[in-house]
Amino acid sequence: MILSITKIELKSYSKFIAFFKFNLQIINDLNQSNCLKFKTTGNWNFKQWYTMTLWLNENEINKFYRNGTHLEAMKQSKLFSSKIQSKRINREELISWKEAKKLFDIK
Repeated sequence: MILSITKIELKSYSKFIAFFKFNLQIINDLNQSNCLKFKTTGNWNFKQWYTMTLWLNENEINKFYRNGTHLEAMKQSKLFSSKIQSKRINREELISWKEAKKLFDIK
């Protein structure tokens, strides 16, 4: 299985509503997808957001990421995000947020 973790940094607080609109739609889409498990969290400053999803294989990830709301969000991401990072690792379960956030600290 594949664990995908994404970190999104908002350009400013004024972009929060645009980001959250897409985020809520994507969560609804995740609930209807072949995603096995997922969770989301924000940082204390509300400018950094994380999403963690667990998938059976790359085909399932790509089917979701390259279609629908997620595809539209990726096209418009430069409007509300200053930086997007993503990591994929082989795992059988979701990991803790502490462990996930450390993955983005590695240079």
